[in-house]
Amino acid sequence: MVLGIDLGTSNTVAASLSRDGSPVLIPDANNKDVQITPSIALIEGRKAYAGNFAENLYETLPDKQIISFFKRSFGTQDPVYFDDDKNAWFSETVASLVLRKVKNDAELYLPDGYKQAVITVPAHYNDVQRKSVIEAARLADLELTAIIEEPVAAALFYGSFNKKIDEEIILIYDFGGGTFDLTLITKSGNQLNVIAKDGVNKLGGKEFDDIVQHSIREDYEKAFGNKLPTDKLTGNRLQKIAEKIKIELNDADTPRNISKWIMVGRDAFEATFYYDIYAAQATQLIVKTEQAVNRCLRSLGMQFSDINKVVLIGGTSSSKLVYNFWKQKVGPQQELVYHQPLSSVAKGAALYAASFSNGNNQEIVPIDLKSVSTYNIGLIMANDPRRQIDLLIHRNTPLPVSSKKTYKVNPQQTEYVNIELCQFWDPQEDVHKLGTIKAGPFSLMSEFYLEVAVENRLNGTIGIKVRNADNGKDIKFEFIRKASDHKYDYQQQKSMVDNIYLNNYL
Repeated sequence: MVLGIDLGTSNTVAASLSRDGSPVLIPDANNKDVQITPSIALIEGRKAYAGNFAENLYETLPDKQIISFFKRSFGTQDPVYFDDDKNAWFSETVASLVLRKVKNDAELYLPDGYKQAVITVPAHYNDVQRKSVIEAARLADLELTAIIEEPVAAALFYGSFNKKIDEEIILIYDFGGGTFDLTLITKSGNQLNVIAKDGVNKLGGKEFDDIVQHSIREDYEKAFGNKLPTDKLTGNRLQKIAEKIKIELNDADTPRNISKWIMVGRDAFEATFYYDIYAAQATQLIVKTEQAVNRCLRSLGMQFSDINKVVLIGGTSSSKLVYNFWKQKVGPQQELVYHQPLSSVAKGAALYAASFSNGNNQEIVPIDLKSVSTYNIGLIMANDPRRQIDLLIHRNTPLPVSSKKTYKVNPQQTEYVNIELCQFWDPQEDVHKLGTIKAGPFSLMSEFYLEVAVENRLNGTIGIKVRNADNGKDIKFEFIRKASDHKYDYQQQKSMVDNIYLNNYL
């Protein structure tokens, strides 16, 4: 058996394959009617609650914070929570609690267990963020076969039963709880080709929630003349109320204003949510996704009219505001597809996991996945006053790909050479430093050429090799990520996860 996991910002979904090879969702172990796990956790001493447990318990633990949207902190090396003993919990560690919960659900649901496991990642994730997801799986004792990008997984599922899309250009529009991704794909038989990717980091359902939360705060201040309290229980309640109101506004068949009485401590007040105001602010967010779509198409010399199908996935895509926005954009020869936005990614991940299996199931079709580099990848010599980027790999180059750059080094002038590794879309705006390659010390005394080779693998992670270009010998180097006030230590974080009771089981 196989396991595909969509580790989402708002919700996590897992899927496997039935005996006939069709993907099925894995239910919650305690409630078979529930097939979605909220991506949240709550920690109390040596007990932790993940998913639905945390969602149902926060009222009884008013001094505990619901840890949510931790996925947005992948790759930052910044803690997302401090427990009662002042231990720092990183995004990878909190994510491992959710993964352990889902893993337990799968082990109880699948009688024969699973041999292949795949986790999805946003298409625009850089190397550090992708490795954070892999680290979360490692902390959860979940042995990964591969990672796959969320839009690609959704395309695999969509293409598994839709044979008419061969040779068409398909835009997978993935608007989730915390991120927006877009991927341009073509399909030919069992071969799936990713031709371009783009996205917007930190744009998703949370920003729609923030619109509602801001309205609640304003109504509270009007009613009582004070700012809304900032205690943990109020924050947890506000988060849940805002999410429910957002869904109600998004799903309205007929636009209408909504009034709700809200309790904060002993204070009760009426909050009014005006549909036109919400829709105008929400549309501004949707326009940002359109700008990313157009940017991606321009990079290929294409126009929106060149797209055959737009497939909407991700929780935020379920909003009628999003659907209606794009319905007005597609032409008569194009098709807008609203296709299982909450489950297609996990189901596609299960199909991808099955493609690694050596089983005899004739229903499983091997998948030939061809992807491209999400970002430009370059190097910056640390002591270069011009801060010039040496571009090694262009974005949208087919993967895997490798490239190299040589630098003249004089060991008599320097014992070490520091070279920054970076990824970016636009070198003028969004250069993201992944870390510093610190090569040395050098045994040679004369000048030589130092060669830095960078590989962008099929899963989007980056490998580095450093050697002496004159004699071909490897050179010792250290890859240093950004400095942080709280150092991530795997053994410490693993011990914290292993020694905590999760959802009333170890």
